[in-house]
Amino acid sequence: MTYIVADYYPAFSCKCGECRANCCVGWPVTISREEHDRMLSADCSEEFKKEIREALRPNFMPDEGRYAHIVHDQHARCRLLGEDGLCRLQKQLGEGVLPDVCRLYPRNRRSVGGTAECALSLSCEAVTEAALASREPLQLIEAEIAEEPMFLIDMKPEQYAECRRALELMGDRTKPLPARFAAMGEELFGCTESCDEEEGYLDSVRLLHQLTSDCSGKNKVAGPLCLEALSFFGMTGREKLSREEAKELLRRYEEAKEHVFAGLPGWREAAERLLLSHMFYNSFPHVGGTSDGARAFFGLAAVCAFVKFVFTGCVRRWETREEIVDTLSGIFRLIEHSDFKYRAAQAYRRQAEFSPGLWRQLVNL
Repeated sequence: MTYIVADYYPAFSCKCGECRANCCVGWPVTISREEHDRMLSADCSEEFKKEIREALRPNFMPDEGRYAHIVHDQHARCRLLGEDGLCRLQKQLGEGVLPDVCRLYPRNRRSVGGTAECALSLSCEAVTEAALASREPLQLIEAEIAEEPMFLIDMKPEQYAECRRALELMGDRTKPLPARFAAMGEELFGCTESCDEEEGYLDSVRLLHQLTSDCSGKNKVAGPLCLEALSFFGMTGREKLSREEAKELLRRYEEAKEHVFAGLPGWREAAERLLLSHMFYNSFPHVGGTSDGARAFFGLAAVCAFVKFVFTGCVRRWETREEIVDTLSGIFRLIEHSDFKYRAAQAYRRQAEFSPGLWRQLVNL
């Protein structure tokens, strides 16, 4: 079957036991009733069947789609993960017995308005590595994939056209990134508002501080990265920032950002590829088929600034390309596999009550 994929899709392959941040570690995995029963009825030894049973636990209020979850050990590892980093369930019984989420990740194989797409999540280090292997503009290409789409996104033709147009506008290298945001915001969502520049920047760092603080204790992978960023900027333990604290955070961030990105040649092109990959993965602006494109636009502005902010604050964490990739994929574990985008959009709208048009300063940070 012919799918639309990002240009790096053919280069992606699972690293299996060689993965530094194995997807069987630290992830809450929920399975359906059918998947639960399929795993327990697998043809295997009674000893292994007992291990499978101990690795599954029914949810508190189960339903057919979210019936149970996979239990982790004291090290946050799936109980069915072997010491070699490979799934013992798959090794012994084959891929067919796996829950869909385990079998498909990091692929998002979907039918969007009748078009088959297969996007890859940047939360996987192998995907981030593949995406960053080129500095050329991201292209969508065709690829043959044997399986049918797993998810159906009901989207009108005009909405799907907006998804493609958004990618086109954000990939326009004749303009700097803030100008691309402005063009997309005006054309697709009618966002033309602006605010006082100084107040906009102060409210932008207040928003980033709030998002980073909120996430510092809620995600096993991205949480420590958020806490590290706050510590680097000297802004831990503060519920709200005063005007002077916001000015100091902005100063520290701008100073650190200049130092960090001066040592990363080609970072603008790399950031563009990551941003477009994220947009394609989420069917931006109609995430999940939503009609509220403006909310998605504000959320994307916050996501763009958040990634840059946390990445800059984790400068002490990395010295090699692998460590840079691990930091980025760790941040995207939060962004692409939680309600972060929606919470970011809500936080934006609350902050924008004081600074309408705040997105202009956010994407300039």
